[in-house]
Amino acid sequence: MSVVQRDYIERAIEEAAWAIVQILQLVRTGDFDLAMIVVERTRDVVLGPMRPVLERVDAATSVDLVGRFELDRLRMYAVLLGEEGAIHEGRGKPARAEQCHRHALELYAAISLAGARLQAADWERIALLEPKVEAGSIDVRYGHELRRLACLASTSPDEGAGIVAT
Repeated sequence: MSVVQRDYIERAIEEAAWAIVQILQLVRTGDFDLAMIVVERTRDVVLGPMRPVLERVDAATSVDLVGRFELDRLRMYAVLLGEEGAIHEGRGKPARAEQCHRHALELYAAISLAGARLQAADWERIALLEPKVEAGSIDVRYGHELRRLACLASTSPDEGAGIVAT
């Protein structure tokens, strides 16, 4: 990966982090329409031209397509999916919320299984999202890995790090 590509990815991740703060505030105030607009725009930045493809494939295929050097993009996508799920919950659409949460969890597991090191904030999001998804609905490839990652949240030295609206 070139220095220019890495710089672009780092800027996209930084922009996404600021957008997530904005999304949290909008969800807390009940402005779900604007929060969804911010999610959509941020997803464009994070996924770039691969967005249409990545939104239609499973987690393992997403990891393969993005490649091991750009897994942070998929981590941010998982965060955005979790926030989108929170928006759907607020709008009273539990089935759509669960779909977003499940896809986020499967992405986290696939990213971890690909060898990426998730952060404490990711572990905590996983622990928050797991109860929101029917146990049998998670792809069997990811169940064990998700349980392992959720356990890491309880042992994380960063108490409360990365807690999001999910």
